[in-house]
Amino acid sequence: YRNILLGLLFLGIAASLKRVVFGLMFGKKTFQNYNKQVTHVMHSILLVSQVANLAKEIEVAGITGGSLHVDLDAGDGDSESEDENAASRSLTLTQRTKITEMVGDWEEPEVESYDSSKIGIGDIIQFSQTLACINNHFPFTYAFGNARTREACIESAQDVFDRFKRHTQSVGRGIRFEVIARVACGATGNIDQKEAKRLIRLFRPSRDGTLEKIDFVKSCDNVYKELRLMQASIANSTQIDDASEKLYNIAFYLIYLFLFLLGIRGAEDSYQFFLQLFAVITPLSFAIKSACGKYVEGVMLILFRKPFEIGDRVALADVYADASLTGASTWFVENVNLFTTTVRYAVTNEVACIANSSFVDNRIINAKRSPNALIRINLRFGVGVQRSKIDLFYKTVQEYAKDRPREFLQLNNLSASSIEVERGYVEYILVAQHVESWQQMGQVWKSQVDLTRFCHELSTRLLMKYENPCLPIELEIDKGDSNSEDDSEFPQDFTADLFSKRVKRPVTYRAEGGDD
Repeated sequence: YRNILLGLLFLGIAASLKRVVFGLMFGKKTFQNYNKQVTHVMHSILLVSQVANLAKEIEVAGITGGSLHVDLDAGDGDSESEDENAASRSLTLTQRTKITEMVGDWEEPEVESYDSSKIGIGDIIQFSQTLACINNHFPFTYAFGNARTREACIESAQDVFDRFKRHTQSVGRGIRFEVIARVACGATGNIDQKEAKRLIRLFRPSRDGTLEKIDFVKSCDNVYKELRLMQASIANSTQIDDASEKLYNIAFYLIYLFLFLLGIRGAEDSYQFFLQLFAVITPLSFAIKSACGKYVEGVMLILFRKPFEIGDRVALADVYADASLTGASTWFVENVNLFTTTVRYAVTNEVACIANSSFVDNRIINAKRSPNALIRINLRFGVGVQRSKIDLFYKTVQEYAKDRPREFLQLNNLSASSIEVERGYVEYILVAQHVESWQQMGQVWKSQVDLTRFCHELSTRLLMKYENPCLPIELEIDKGDSNSEDDSEFPQDFTADLFSKRVKRPVTYRAEGGDD
């Protein structure tokens, strides 16, 4: 009886230590997997919150002291006679120049490395507190408004924009980005370069420094969607950790059962008990060997590789197959557990359930984790097109891309891929980098179609468009067999007139294909 009590006491202590170890292990794994994502989302939430607070301050100033106008033509702020309040509320000429320069320059996001060996309990606790802080109806602070649902977030974003519109100088249907850029000014009035770049990457103002209402709302909506998808991914990861803990519990309690029987009944009796148990399990293990092997492969894929999360756009392909230059046919990940993954086809919204072991031997393409999408457009120009026209064409397309900062990050190059002298054309490939990744495939395709249409219209205006030459085609009409049954379908006089003599005459047609 005493041995049983001691065994139960040790079981409680061992179970408590197990929970602590597993809690730290799963906490470190979650922190390591989502630390960068949470940091990025928190930076975006902080920027939106600061913009909302700025709109609130401007509204209060406009109510108490009349409408507040931003003086865009003011000096550089070095004059002693300048009003201190106006200097603190408006950007200087030097600051506006810096903003304008940064609007035209698009740089790659900064990648910060984090040493996983330095993750401690304090980091895990702070991470949990951060998630609890944004898990409410006002993640963008009360100045922004209710963001419990996407519809509420869109309405609150419109209200914030309307505050800027009412109490600052507007430009058409939009506002000047300089107004929002004031949140990047520090206590000394100087612009924080990193903060300003984050603002530009978040709101993507036009090249002339204006920001329209639809663009402002879309930016806030993108932050909201990133927040909710991150929360769903972390919740799903927690469910997977709970399921994996159950597997660890099975192994833990089996080992403890062996040790418990070893202490209660002795080594010989315990050996006989487990020998009989293994005699029953061994034949069964051979029967389900293949299924268990696939099951273990799927579990290890989800636990250790973690190739996708909820909301990711993924595609499967053979490991040795060539990749598509226009993007692969994709599925959205709806739910993930240790055994299966629920996906939804992006084209038809059909839902499918796939065993995790099916992903093991395939190449998994994750559009969300991929960098900014590259758009490739094939163009054909005549061999006689001068280099000056090609340079003018490329410069004009560059201006087109720069005028659309919410679509294109940059225009990479325009290079010749093949020269067909006999056919009279040179084939070029135009490569542009989109702001979004292939996760937003609809936006990427729309931008690709618009850019392709613009390139063809521009090549037509510059007389650079290649036209297929006319190719001769020889047609021969023969009378054939006069006794065939098909001839009886025509009137006698018609067939006699048509086949009164053999016709053999070359006829020239315009061939659109160029190769036939």
